[in-house]
Amino acid sequence: MKATAKKICPEVDRLTPMGQLREAAEYLKCTAHPHRLRIIEILLQGNFSVDEIARLCELSQPATSGHLRLMEAKGLLKSQRAGRVVYYSIIAPQLKGIIDCICTDTGIS
Repeated sequence: MKATAKKICPEVDRLTPMGQLREAAEYLKCTAHPHRLRIIEILLQGNFSVDEIARLCELSQPATSGHLRLMEAKGLLKSQRAGRVVYYSIIAPQLKGIIDCICTDTGIS
């Protein structure tokens, strides 16, 4: 099968390994929501509390918390408690590239 692939794609040896593509697909599935993309944009500016993120996204606090918990569970964000306030930050460097790609491709930036 590899010989056939080489005829179709002479650069087949340079293709991204499937494990890496699976990981990328998981990141993309998790971020494929407008509010999550907005949250990522916000967190690329620094650490923010749930309430600050909710206000900036024009979402309820429970909805915002749900999005944040999902992204944290997938290893994209981390949370840190300071008293009664929970702050979130980005730990997956790939998120900046996703936002950069979106802004470049759509002419937003």
